[in-house]
Amino acid sequence: MTKLGETPSRAPKRFYKAATAERDAGGFVIHLDGRTAKTRKGGALRAAAQSLADAVAAEWMAQGDQIDFARMPMTRYAMTACDCGAVDAEIWREATLAFLKSDLVCYRAAEPAELARRQSAAWEPLLDWAASEIGVRLRTGAGVGFIEQPQVAVTAARAALDAATAEQALGVKTAAEISGSAVIGLALLRRAFPAELLFAASRIDEAFQAERWGVDEEAAAREEALKRDFLDAARFLSLV
Repeated sequence: MTKLGETPSRAPKRFYKAATAERDAGGFVIHLDGRTAKTRKGGALRAAAQSLADAVAAEWMAQGDQIDFARMPMTRYAMTACDCGAVDAEIWREATLAFLKSDLVCYRAAEPAELARRQSAAWEPLLDWAASEIGVRLRTGAGVGFIEQPQVAVTAARAALDAATAEQALGVKTAAEISGSAVIGLALLRRAFPAELLFAASRIDEAFQAERWGVDEEAAAREEALKRDFLDAARFLSLV
């Protein structure tokens, strides 16, 4: 399965003046100076939604003398969906479902009490939403012991993922991987909470530890990268 974010080892030179999103029978195709842009596997770079196609075209237009794919997240998402969606959409759904069985928001700290309080304050609204809106009622517990989730909850989550398009399944899977939570990924898909709030909810433990012990530059850079990737996933989901 192609990994999101794979980029050429050397940045290619810009070879076009204009990038546009053009409608065709299957949605929208990205054109570079009137020619169809290609994905990594040589297929047409396209999107079903005009909003995503316009965002991809804007990224191509924003490039300088060289094409920096690291700064083109919507293009990378679109390419992955084009190249792999037909084959890997089910794998993406299953990957998200796997997080549900050990979901971050179900495991609370036994101590310290302040951390447990913060976890509850951040995660209970997410669990309440999942139960009321998509029928995913999950069990919670303190400590690291495995929590067996009800099959009815897994089935409900599966139904929510089955209703997602391949593009949406890719975005949800990415958000679940970053956050460690299928609930957070599904909440992002349904736009149930602001993306910034959902990311913060996924970093309760790390924020608590940083308050106690401080943050070094490497850890801070890692947090910023995770946040950027999560917000990119949120934007992608908002466009598809």
